[in-house]
Order: sequence, then structure tokens, then C-alpha cells
Amino acid sequence: MKELDFSTVLAIGIHDMKNSLNRVITAVDELVEADSGETWRDSDAVAQLQYEARRMKDNLTKMLTIYRNDHGLYQPDFAPVNLYELLEDCWLNNKPLMDLRGLRCRIECAEDLRWTLDQYLVASLIENVLTNTMRYTKGEICLSARVVDDSLRLTLEDDGPGFPATMLGQRSLHDSVKPDAKLGNTGLGLHFCAMVANLHHAPDGQRGWIELNNDGCLGGGRFLLRLPALM
Repeated sequence: MKELDFSTVLAIGIHDMKNSLNRVITAVDELVEADSGETWRDSDAVAQLQYEARRMKDNLTKMLTIYRNDHGLYQPDFAPVNLYELLEDCWLNNKPLMDLRGLRCRIECAEDLRWTLDQYLVASLIENVLTNTMRYTKGEICLSARVVDDSLRLTLEDDGPGFPATMLGQRSLHDSVKPDAKLGNTGLGLHFCAMVANLHHAPDGQRGWIELNNDGCLGGGRFLLRLPALM
């Protein structure tokens, strides 16, 4: 895949954050009584505020990481990481919003499973996928990690409507669809995820990849991150 021009990333990110900011303003307006100026609590408005704030944070993380990687400024920090603790931390970071939306999340991972990876990159990927998953799931999310054929398989599954047919399939960074600024945020999240996977490469040349399918255990979409053994 041709290197993505950062001006395209910037345009897409700004467009999406502008939309999120408009929704934040609308949610804030709903919390303030127009005549008296008094504030009141509305769980839907609060949930919308939290969700859009996370979307803006995720976009900034994606933009900064893509920029640093494309300009040779990011050096992956590979170290053994406890996968159960990583998944649990990502869940706890999103638990307040999940609770407000009535979403359940379970973790399926051996508590002693460790794998060598860049914790910042993989955690950012999980947070990005979780933010999108919470938008479409009906009520349940499953985070899982296990080793299959000497590679780590990390999955996020939900009970929503599943991914559109055009998004299904396995992809690496080089065959990932190039994001298009004219289409808003389309493709930027997957490009980021494919980039994270690609940065994890083994001595024998194997690189990570991602896959989207609708074969999840909850009947909805299933996001898979596959990482080779780096050591």
C-alpha cells in the first residue's frame, strides 16, 4: 500500500472530531435548562458526552501515532505483557460508559498468559475498537486472548448487527484500504489497527494482521488481531 499522506490523516481526523464536538455541544445543551441555566442529569446525554470524548481521544491517538510512525519518530517498545491485565485495564477504562449504556463485558483469557508486544500500541488499538463496538452492540461484548499455532489471537466480539460485507476479511497494512478524506473517517481506524499489527514482526519476517468477520461467539461482529511471536 502506498504511504498515506499525513495531510489526509489530518483532514479525516479533524472532520471526525468536528462531528464529535458538535454532538458534545448538543449533549451539553440538553443538560442545561435553557430558561434558568440550571443543570440536570440525563443518563443518555452523559453517555453521549463520554462516548464522543472517547472518540476524540482515540482520533488524536491515531493521528499522533500514524504521524510519528510515518516520520520515523516512533520506536516500538516490545516487552512481555500480561494479556489478562491488559484486557482488564481496557475494560475498566470503558466501564463507566458501559454501565451507563447497560452493556456487559466479559474477559476470556488465562490469567497467566503473557506475550511480547508494544503495550501502548495494542492498548490503543483495543480502546479504538472498543469505542466503535460500544456504538453498535446491543448489550454484550467479549474480549479474549489465546495462543494458536504459536501466534497470539486477540479478539473483540459483540452481539450487534455485524460488519458490512465490504469490510469483511483479513488484511495487513499493505492491502488495507486507503482512507479517503472525502468519505470522512472511513478507513482511518482500520488503517491504524493494520499499522499496529504490521509493527509487530518476527525475526523470520512474519508480521501481524487484522481480520473482520461475523463469526463471533455472540452472533455479531468479530475483530481479530493476530501477532506473531517476536522472540
